[in-house]
Amino acid sequence: MNRAVTVYPAISDDILSNPGIGFTAAPGLMGEPDRIYDNRGEEHSQYKFTENGRTFNHPDSKVYFCSARWRDLEISKGVFHWEVLEEKLDYAKSMGCTAVVRCSPYALSDEDDIPAWFREEYPEEPEFPFWRVDPQTTPYIAYWSDFIKAFAARFDGHPVISSVDMTIVGAWGEGGGTEFLKPEAISSITDAYLDGFKITPLQALLHDPLSIRIIKERKAKVGFRVDCLGDMGGFHGDQWSHMTDFYPQNIQNFQMADAWEKAPILFEACWHMNDWYLQGWDIDYIIQETLKWHISSFNNKGTVVPEPWKENIKAWLNKMGYRFELRKFTYDSEVSAGAELGIAALWANVGVAPIYNHYSLVVRLTGNSQTYTLRSREDIRNWLPDVDIAWEESFTLPEDMPEGEYSLEVGIETGVAEIGNIQLAIEGNQDGYYPMGKLFVERGKEAKC
Repeated sequence: MNRAVTVYPAISDDILSNPGIGFTAAPGLMGEPDRIYDNRGEEHSQYKFTENGRTFNHPDSKVYFCSARWRDLEISKGVFHWEVLEEKLDYAKSMGCTAVVRCSPYALSDEDDIPAWFREEYPEEPEFPFWRVDPQTTPYIAYWSDFIKAFAARFDGHPVISSVDMTIVGAWGEGGGTEFLKPEAISSITDAYLDGFKITPLQALLHDPLSIRIIKERKAKVGFRVDCLGDMGGFHGDQWSHMTDFYPQNIQNFQMADAWEKAPILFEACWHMNDWYLQGWDIDYIIQETLKWHISSFNNKGTVVPEPWKENIKAWLNKMGYRFELRKFTYDSEVSAGAELGIAALWANVGVAPIYNHYSLVVRLTGNSQTYTLRSREDIRNWLPDVDIAWEESFTLPEDMPEGEYSLEVGIETGVAEIGNIQLAIEGNQDGYYPMGKLFVERGKEAKC
């Protein structure tokens, strides 16, 4: 038996920026802005969440909200200009971000209309609020379903996309009027998503019971998104709010309480967080509800976080999504080339959600002249919160591996250099890898006992 070494890494409580989780990026607050303004045009003094942060008055981020219009992507029937979306994904990558992608069928203004070729076929617009085209009297269902199929065929598994919104109908694809569609119409669109996206995670709008029931009947791995987080009475005062009268009830009534186990839960601010502060709403209550619902990311619409709430938000970030602690790491410190390197480790996910993208857990061995990356068979998407994660695995070292001393490191690779590795909640980060100790490789001998 090879000599085993056990390491107990030091746990870190630092804020971590990781793909697919946390606040969405705020490009307007990055760089070196001369002045900082809130959504109402009031100037704020500048501050950062971390000493080396690159964003003012807002947390750093590795997730970007990326929206693209149907009219820009399908320039004529069946002819696609995917470069529009690729450019947006390249921009996200340039900031070190993955992207939550939404392709919207239309919005409310004329410049956000359905594709021009579709409008030429059907110039009349319905009077129904939030519809630019009637899905019941035009080929909208067939056309939009065909678009989704083509979208999935091109982008499923894209390394920069962390998840995709399932848009069915309504302005910005936010679901207005979904409840008035026939079930077979909804199924046509949802099937296009579910059949097309086999790798990239999906989330549906928590809007109406019919579309959610149709999705759930497919037993699909679909999370949900909502777009009015924080509302504690902004529409109807004490009589009704999203936080107390819509989200808690519908998460249960739509049977989506366990959706987080397989797909992400995303929230967008109602108005802006600054409005919550000015209204005097309870930020701790809002945060605790989202953690109960297993939030992965929050779209703050790129605006400021009120500085008096800075510590509240830091605590929120340290629970939002996944957060991996490596508690104990044991490995064989002397191994022969071509033999087995044994690893045993204890991990903990101290966030409130798993990771949903299939990133590689690796052991990296770095010697004087060469580095070897050993990829684990472990599927870290199964690392749920509040469960002890015991990882045991053996890796076969290359037979031609030179003899000598190697630094043994552990890491989780995204495969995208601009995004980098997953940051772990332990000390010792060295460009996304965490040193565990030294390994001596022998040649031409049996491993020492």
